[in-house]
Amino acid sequence: MVALLPKELLDVRRYRGKLFPRFAGADDYDLAERVIKTFKAARGKKYGMVLKALRLLENAKNFRKVRGFARVLENYCVEKACAFGVDSELDPVEVRMFLFERGFVTSKKERDSVLKYAAKYFNTDVETIERAMYADREEELVVTRVDEITPATLIRLYNLSLLQTTVFSCLRLTFWTSSNHKEVFRAIKRLGLMYELYEDAGRMLVEVTGAASVLKMTRKYGTSMAKIIPYIIKAKNWWIKAEILENDRIYLMEIDDRHRDLFPEKEERIEYDSSLEEEFARKLTALGYEVVREPGVVKAGRFAFIPDFLVRKGKGEVYVEIVGFWTPEYIERKLEKVRLTDIPLVVVAREEFGRAEGVVTFSKRIPYNEVLREIRKRLPKESFEGEVVRIDGIGDLPPDYVKIGGYAIKKSVFERLRAEFQRQDPKTVEEARKILAKYGLGDSVLPSLGYQIVWKGLDRPELRKL
Repeated sequence: MVALLPKELLDVRRYRGKLFPRFAGADDYDLAERVIKTFKAARGKKYGMVLKALRLLENAKNFRKVRGFARVLENYCVEKACAFGVDSELDPVEVRMFLFERGFVTSKKERDSVLKYAAKYFNTDVETIERAMYADREEELVVTRVDEITPATLIRLYNLSLLQTTVFSCLRLTFWTSSNHKEVFRAIKRLGLMYELYEDAGRMLVEVTGAASVLKMTRKYGTSMAKIIPYIIKAKNWWIKAEILENDRIYLMEIDDRHRDLFPEKEERIEYDSSLEEEFARKLTALGYEVVREPGVVKAGRFAFIPDFLVRKGKGEVYVEIVGFWTPEYIERKLEKVRLTDIPLVVVAREEFGRAEGVVTFSKRIPYNEVLREIRKRLPKESFEGEVVRIDGIGDLPPDYVKIGGYAIKKSVFERLRAEFQRQDPKTVEEARKILAKYGLGDSVLPSLGYQIVWKGLDRPELRKL
């Protein structure tokens, strides 16, 4: 769970086009401890009392840290162990809906009358109704549990939140890690981030492009950018550079593993729906393709990409990438780099973000016929060696072959087979299969020969003429 801070609590220093987060340190230990004690002392009391007590800790210099510590601590508690109860035996939402349905009131007399009516309806008194009306507002919630947390841990969690909030509105995030690559790249894919990988001075850099210019995606994409941070700083060595947009001005922020002690070793949970990928792998496997999920980083010159699948057929291989958020310009850059190195790649993308040449788009379901057509374009032409060849049923056949069932059969061979069936006129499934076995064929060709198998039970197949 990302504990992003509100924009007004973003505590940074700006100097000559650069931006530096004001991380908390040893000097803030006492302040963090006092915030924790304030929460613990409020157990069983309304959260509004916590807010009032926290204001007493604030001054002109520390108010962002006080509120930031409180926000992180509140998030940490809610996520981990702390629950907020409602000081009312009635459901506040239900009470408000009941009162709302009674219409507007324009005088104290009308208000008192509606409250009395509500008290009668809920079988309680007016005071309980008034208390229940706003019992679920933040300041009215009751602190019921606060987990144990040390000031040092709170400071590290705050620093991580501050760093994540800083990169929330960045236009471009470039980073390098010495390890943890698989987790980082998997997170990039799961979060649907637009990225490019390229080599620089012997290091593989990852460049994540922001979506600040795409208004409807800004918050969702910014949150995804923030979620990638814990994976980066988990590596043994790392470096981050962010180009951050603030009030039409771009600031540069750089930070590396020399600051690792500022942050916690915190795992980020990423929720995602993998049903599309599972369906893709299942369907292509059923059609006779070998499907390898997450085959790793594929080099394309000095650039690289991370495909979702490697699809194999015989000696041929094609990569398939199912992208999340994208722009036509981003996809075109990716495809151009792939074309220059002649790497076979099929890109599948949601059509809600646009259309681009060479991209298979979809709304709810992947158009598998179109995807398979693109895959086959990039596969080597099938060689038809022999009189009978097992095929997947897609693509062109040589002129002297005919597709029957799941096979490509030489026309002359099929004519011999048909003549033999007419001559022997099999009466049972066993007799028909004996003839087919001589040609290396299975039951799927029987309808083309004028026969079908009818099952009278689980173990009683009968042969019938069509």
